[in-house]
Amino acid sequence: MTEDRKKITEIKKTTLYKGFFQLDEVKYRFAKYSGGVSKSVTRELFTRGDAVVVFLYDSKNKKIVLIEQCRTGAIDFFQENNQQAWLLEPVAGMIDKGESKIEACAREAEEEAAVTDASFEHIYSYYPSPAACEEVLHLYGSDIDYAALPKYAGLESEDEDIHIVILDYAEAKEKLFAGEFNVASTIIALQWLFLKG
Repeated sequence: MTEDRKKITEIKKTTLYKGFFQLDEVKYRFAKYSGGVSKSVTRELFTRGDAVVVFLYDSKNKKIVLIEQCRTGAIDFFQENNQQAWLLEPVAGMIDKGESKIEACAREAEEEAAVTDASFEHIYSYYPSPAACEEVLHLYGSDIDYAALPKYAGLESEDEDIHIVILDYAEAKEKLFAGEFNVASTIIALQWLFLKG
């Protein structure tokens, strides 16, 4: 199928629930590789808006900065498999209405890691779960001086209880290749860092 034939038609979206997040029902038809058009497809779509991911590292001192906090999405797996509901991941957060991606990076870096003076390099933008969610994550890197970071951070008003974790490059690389990280943004950010050399 050529690019100009990839078409979506008869799109109908109905909001089923709207709270902190939103759940929509989407009906649509799509052009098929074999020719013709699909039957009407109905799917639920989790709608939450775009977010930034801020990967903090210190290239001079060869340190990685990750944050650890209890995550709702890991609770069931934790209970059923005796796994950890506290996950290691980069700083991240939703982009507020009227806010640029860089502004969101700066706000989240300050709230979650007490980083107040940083520049941000765009790395990738990607869909973390496109079969069920329209969210795009915008991954940025920030080369900082890790020495002044506190041990804990987070906004009490948002019930954030964050432990700032510092890893040596070598330790992070070893854990990455041993499959010890289980958050996609952590894995993607570390692969970027180690592949770029």
